[in-house]
This record gives sequence, C-alpha cells and structure tokens, in this order.
Amino acid sequence: MPRTAGVYLIYRGEPEPIYMGETAEKNGIRGRIAKFHKSGTTGKKSHAGGQTFFAAFDGDTLGLSIRYHEAPSELIDKKIIKAYVTYVERRLIWEHVERVGALPRCNSE
Repeated sequence: MPRTAGVYLIYRGEPEPIYMGETAEKNGIRGRIAKFHKSGTTGKKSHAGGQTFFAAFDGDTLGLSIRYHEAPSELIDKKIIKAYVTYVERRLIWEHVERVGALPRCNSE
C-alpha cells in the first residue's frame, strides 16, 4: 500500500464498495487504511468509516479487499493534491449514489 495521497475503496465480497475515502495526509493511503482497520476492528475513534464498519459488521474483516488510486506524481502542491483527491472521492461517491441509490454502507456523507 503506498504512502502517497489518493482515493481508496473498500469492498466486502460484494461488487459495490462499502466505503470510499480519500487522503492527502503524511502517511498516505497506507496510513489511512491502518486507521480504518484500527477503528474497524476495535470500534475506537481513529476513522469515522472504520467506526461505522465496526458497528455494521461487528469488526469482522473477513473478505475485505481494497482498491486505490494514487494522486498523479506531477501534483506537488499540497493544496492542489487535497483538491484533487477530494474531487475524485466525491465523484466516485456520486456515481455510486446514481448507480445504487444510496451512499456506500460505511460512508456517512
């Protein structure tokens, strides 16, 4: 898992993702997935989507898979990177809403 900014989708054995997230933080996608896992398996506050996952699936991570998209390497300005990953995440969530009629199960917004 890369330590770069990007967007990640978490699946649980279904064709549609249960969570879509973005990150532009220091530890990138790897760090954000680690926070999701911590909250998702313990219910402790670290990642809101992970806490929702814990409540919905009782921390059962069996069958989880992750797909991700890294921000293009030519983007070096942190503000532009953040804008890019936010845009990509929001677009993917909206496309999911159009296709399924609801947010991914563990997204709250």
